[in-house]
Amino acid sequence: MATVSVAESRKIDTPAVQDATIPFSYKRCVECPENDCRKCALGHKDTLIVSPMDPAHRTLIKFHMPVANFQVESCAVQIPAFINNNSTGSIIITKAGLSDWSEDNVNVLNAPDFGTVITNVEIPAYNNLGAIDVTAACKAAIDGEFNLYFAAGNRHFEFPSRESGNPAILHITTKDE
Repeated sequence: MATVSVAESRKIDTPAVQDATIPFSYKRCVECPENDCRKCALGHKDTLIVSPMDPAHRTLIKFHMPVANFQVESCAVQIPAFINNNSTGSIIITKAGLSDWSEDNVNVLNAPDFGTVITNVEIPAYNNLGAIDVTAACKAAIDGEFNLYFAAGNRHFEFPSRESGNPAILHITTKDE
């Protein structure tokens, strides 16, 4: 009689390890070094911002997977509920290049490069962004780490950061053998 090993799926939820809002504009921002919006480091804030308005803002989020890439069956990212989402808008999620960035000093001048678009999601008023499939980003992670950008397609959104105690969560399904 032969023994057959059946692979088991396992679900792992892991929080973001870093996040920051990155303003980009040539406008004057009095709260930034040399009044230059591009030099603002907005990590360690309780709220993350994505906005197409000038100065525009993108959010950068870093994840570290506690499993090897080859074990990943699927991954999805879930951001916390929006703050005051009272009109329809869209969020664009893209891969971000790998770099050794820090919440202490990341800004538009030293942030990772923008990568390929993962999705563009229309969000009705009074709704939140559901779980977004980021399996390709998980499988392409280097040493278990990868970055994602969240940008606004047509309106301003805010949501809690990890400093608020409510971080973005990476939902991983593995295939253990």
